[in-house]
Amino acid sequence: MDNDLLRAASFVNRLLANPALAQLPPLQREEQIIQFLNANAQALYPTLSSPQFLPGKNWATILTLLTRVLTIETDKLLLPQLHELLDAGIDFTFMSFLHQLRIPSEKYKEEIFTCLQRLLQKGAARTAFSGPFTALSANLTDRYIDESFELRHYIHFELTKVQKLKMSKKDIKNMVKVSMLLKTIIFLLTVEGTTGSREKSAAMVGVRFIDKAYSILKAQLKLLPDALFKSALNSNVSFQENKNIEATGRIASIFSFRAQSYKPGVQVDRGANTPDRSWFNIARRNFKFYGFDIKMLDEFYKIAAENGW
Repeated sequence: MDNDLLRAASFVNRLLANPALAQLPPLQREEQIIQFLNANAQALYPTLSSPQFLPGKNWATILTLLTRVLTIETDKLLLPQLHELLDAGIDFTFMSFLHQLRIPSEKYKEEIFTCLQRLLQKGAARTAFSGPFTALSANLTDRYIDESFELRHYIHFELTKVQKLKMSKKDIKNMVKVSMLLKTIIFLLTVEGTTGSREKSAAMVGVRFIDKAYSILKAQLKLLPDALFKSALNSNVSFQENKNIEATGRIASIFSFRAQSYKPGVQVDRGANTPDRSWFNIARRNFKFYGFDIKMLDEFYKIAAENGW
């Protein structure tokens, strides 16, 4: 690492040591620091361009160096966690139900990890991946799917009768997880913007783009069965545009957005709405903007309210 990167690393590591960031997942920590740098550019520039740090550099160059170092430091935590998630957090045996082929789970894990490593080289993709990864790390979906199977209402019907998933509840839960994990692979087809510009957007992509993405990306993820691949890609399409989106994809979309603002260990004041209940209630009012299935949101809201989540 050259001197400029070493100086940048010393500053970034001071930011990462902030106790307020300690409980956040790696990508949320990264997002917070990038937002801090962009919001405080004018105040930070005199210090960061001084002889002790990066003399003679303009702000764009400084931000590029800081972002590069921040990515390196974040990946030291993120990539091992991603490995652990693939090894212990997801059971890939459900794959055999989708394409009737016996492929070792390690082959799926290897192909997916390689793809995600390429994806995470893009700043905008890292921001988009934060929600799905947080949802998976915190295992936000399992308890809701468990409850929906107890209720046997809309979500259960959509999974078992409409999508016609002839597999166990456990396998369905794992299919939702992999759909979330691969939701952001469409960023492999996007052009990277200006360094440091990682704005979040609720905008969905169109059906035509998904058709194009399928034909291109399928060559990069050859082992994935079509049903799973389409579930992951269609999780980026508004349900208002395509009412035939797989139920697993709709669930993956909802919880990916839910996890963007997820804070572990939040203490709820007496009488206040619990975090999930509050989020689902707001999402119900804005379901068209986010492209969500309102009936799913209603059921998830009911589950959250009844269980105090």
